[in-house]
Amino acid sequence: MARAESRLTEQRGKTAGLKKKPDTDGGGDGGDVQVAPVTSKAKSTKRLPVRPPGAGAVIWGLTELGLDAAATTLPRGRKMGSRARSLGRGTGAPHAMAVNDAIVAITCANTPGGPVGTIADWTTEDSHPLPAGRQQIADAVLTAPADRVPVLLVEVDLHNGDNAKIARKFDGYAEYFALTCKDPTHTGHPSTARQLKVWRRKYPTAPSGTWPPVALVLAGAGPRGLPGTINGVWALTREHWQPHGSLDFTGRIPILACTLDQLTAQGPHAPIRWRFGSHQWQNLTDALANTDYLTRTRARLAAEKQAAEDEKEQRLEATRCPGCNRREDEYDWTPGAGDGTEPCHDCRKEADDTRGHNALLAARQANAAMHPCHTCQGSIGGKPDSVAELHKPADPYRLECPGCDDNRHANGRPPIILALPANRDRRRAAAGKLDDPYWHIRLHHAEKYPNR
Repeated sequence: MARAESRLTEQRGKTAGLKKKPDTDGGGDGGDVQVAPVTSKAKSTKRLPVRPPGAGAVIWGLTELGLDAAATTLPRGRKMGSRARSLGRGTGAPHAMAVNDAIVAITCANTPGGPVGTIADWTTEDSHPLPAGRQQIADAVLTAPADRVPVLLVEVDLHNGDNAKIARKFDGYAEYFALTCKDPTHTGHPSTARQLKVWRRKYPTAPSGTWPPVALVLAGAGPRGLPGTINGVWALTREHWQPHGSLDFTGRIPILACTLDQLTAQGPHAPIRWRFGSHQWQNLTDALANTDYLTRTRARLAAEKQAAEDEKEQRLEATRCPGCNRREDEYDWTPGAGDGTEPCHDCRKEADDTRGHNALLAARQANAAMHPCHTCQGSIGGKPDSVAELHKPADPYRLECPGCDDNRHANGRPPIILALPANRDRRRAAAGKLDDPYWHIRLHHAEKYPNR
């Protein structure tokens, strides 16, 4: 800040001390009165009030020359304030001072690790219009793309124990981020103009994929109260920051929480920010990029995918056929695969074909050793590999092969009945001198058809 001798600034008193009533105007977040116990020899239960952060600080303001100098420094079109001399002396001063402290902690040249942005990259009390004349006001907004912070809305809250009040701010941000307008660059008819997010006009440098991030800076409570506030707001704003599924953050607000004391002492580059949804403290860059959550989630998804693949691999290995050693995914026709305990369809079919072929060979050999066909003098089992070939040994009293038998029935001819054996033939057969392959059939016909 310029020295008073430069006539750019002037001292306007000090900030107020204790707040007598909770802040209800939405502008300052000074919080309820905090008290601390006082110990004495008499063990008095009297409690003394604790001054809120920023109380009793010297208030400086810009003179007319200071306003003119600021106008030449800030970007063109930036709105300038006035010389309201009583500003900061009321109950909202601690909140305003806390906002200033947060900005200085991020942008000051002496910031640990180096500053983020410049004073020209900040706007304070930035209004975000809502329907019905309402508005959501951000305490401060940082747009420093050169420092990898395209846009960062800052909400400074002095601890008052009302987590629901803090959470309602994110309801307003979500309502504002959901607003759309007609794209003025569209050249078609207005009724068919494409829709554009209103916030995209205000923050064109913001990255796509999520809504603009909001940094929640908390102060005014001890080391036990602030984590409790963060956890309370985390639970109440879940619908605004929790992703769809695992990695889809469309329509979600990145919320980064930290304490003013840590921010002031360690700077924005220190791992002091807790992005809702993550599991560890991160620096500003990693918190904006959601490094912790994305790394953990991708690792978890990769592990789950690998576990599923391993389980599938084990299941498939268990389906290997005991015959051909193929598993389920190595078949063109999956229903024909085996289950690891029984042969697959192909192996069963091959086994059946083998058994059938062996049976055919055995029948063919047996039929070849029997008497020939009475009509064609071929094998009684039929022509090899023909459709009618017998796959079993033929009836010992069969006279014709299947082909000749089918022709006889097709032509309407009666079956063959051999002549009765004569006594001479019986004597020769008994002496083993009868050369008649059908002798046993003649004997069978003589018994079966004695009159024919």
